[in-house]
Amino acid sequence: MVTASSHDVRRGQPWLDALYDASYLRLRERYVEIWLIVSGSGIVLVAWPAQFWTLHPLWGPGPGTARAFALTMICGVLITAFLMPWTALRPFRPISQFLRGEEVDPAEVWYAAVRRVPRVSMTCTAAYCCVGNVAAVIAVGEPRHFTPAEYVSGWLVASIITSAAGFFFVLIWEVAFRPVLREVQPLLPADFEPGRSWLTLGRRSALATASVMAYTGAAVSSLVSATTDRELAMAIAVVATIGSAVTFGGLITGLVSHSIFSRVSELMIAIERIGQREHGIRVAVHAGDELDDAAISLNRMAERIEADETAVRASRARLASVADRERQRMERDLRRRVLARLQRITDDVAEVEEQLGDREALHSLCATVRASVADAEREIQRLARGVYPAELTEAGLDAALTATTERMVLPSEVLSPGVGRFDRLNESSVYFCCNEALQNAAKHAGPDATVEVRLSRDDRRVYFEVVDTGRGFEVNGRGRGLQNMRDRIRAVGGDLVVVSAADGLGTTVSGWVPT
Repeated sequence: MVTASSHDVRRGQPWLDALYDASYLRLRERYVEIWLIVSGSGIVLVAWPAQFWTLHPLWGPGPGTARAFALTMICGVLITAFLMPWTALRPFRPISQFLRGEEVDPAEVWYAAVRRVPRVSMTCTAAYCCVGNVAAVIAVGEPRHFTPAEYVSGWLVASIITSAAGFFFVLIWEVAFRPVLREVQPLLPADFEPGRSWLTLGRRSALATASVMAYTGAAVSSLVSATTDRELAMAIAVVATIGSAVTFGGLITGLVSHSIFSRVSELMIAIERIGQREHGIRVAVHAGDELDDAAISLNRMAERIEADETAVRASRARLASVADRERQRMERDLRRRVLARLQRITDDVAEVEEQLGDREALHSLCATVRASVADAEREIQRLARGVYPAELTEAGLDAALTATTERMVLPSEVLSPGVGRFDRLNESSVYFCCNEALQNAAKHAGPDATVEVRLSRDDRRVYFEVVDTGRGFEVNGRGRGLQNMRDRIRAVGGDLVVVSAADGLGTTVSGWVPT
């Protein structure tokens, strides 16, 4: 199962991927056609003539070399002119339709960009071997009067080099189509199963080794056959072997290593970011091989983790919502019922006092009762504000925190440029978290400390910080208070970080919640 990803798990992108990504962005609608033109040009202008001149010493001196080369090039151009349009119109057509914005099944695009690349390469390689190499050997062998055995051996050696080059183009095409895979990945259905590709990692490595060895052997044998001098032949063999290993061998090995290790790096980065509780992380499925099995398992694990975290967060949010509603109910009961009863007591005392006449002792007692009732009203107001501040309901987070800091013993300030109102449950979570941090600062920061509350927001999040200049503390040694703050913020989908140390550099409690 592969689902959409809102994050790119690639980090430190290799230069080859960066090159293809840049060209993909600029040439997106005609990316397949332009890439096939580039590939065809590379075959006609580089690979095909390089193969002819690599094999020329093996065929030996003879007349008509220029004519044979011209016929070989004409044959290569005709094959390429047929194969490239066929490839664009048939095997890679879903990719072209997708890039032009036409309606097409995303799974078809994936299969075209992954499964059909080796098949197209095999088809093209067979065409060059069965048509191009046959024509080239005939053009070279006819004026040299080749025997049937020489025709067959010449064709076999040429086909070995062609096949090695064909595998090279498989690797190049895989890298070229990665931008397409990254774009189509989020569109694949949740139950998409890529299946197992024939080109597994083991076969890929074996083909890479065989291609390098075959190309090197063919090139060395051809170049050595040009001389009968044993010492010169040995020198040519050494130089040709090193040159083939460094050039063609280096390219093949580099592409295979890039294909494997870049995907392993994606898996490692995805595991790291899933461990950091980042949601939406998915690893792209590239080839249907063993690494894709690991990617699919990782994606499923990420889905299960996210589903579990979502369920836990929803449960916590429901509990926090219930707790907030209960706090609001308690605050209303304290203000409306208890304070109303105290006011009635004050009124009753006033009525009694009017009937006392000149009895000073009872007047003094009534004054004492009124003072006690007033103290009780102030205490209940303070208690109601602590249970759930009226400012938070009526005016929002900024007003509630400002009222709280005004009652602080330590010098305190609230900075909240344009935060405004947002989700009430999230507002209360931020308020009570900041209130807890302010109370901790009042208790532990020291008499000379100052406190600053900073609020800000963007389109998706509200950010908050409570910064004091006090003594600080060892975060790891704290009890349930900080954990409760984290739980409350995470219950609404946010996060909390506490930075402090017992070195007198103060404490910073920072976090965010969704808007």
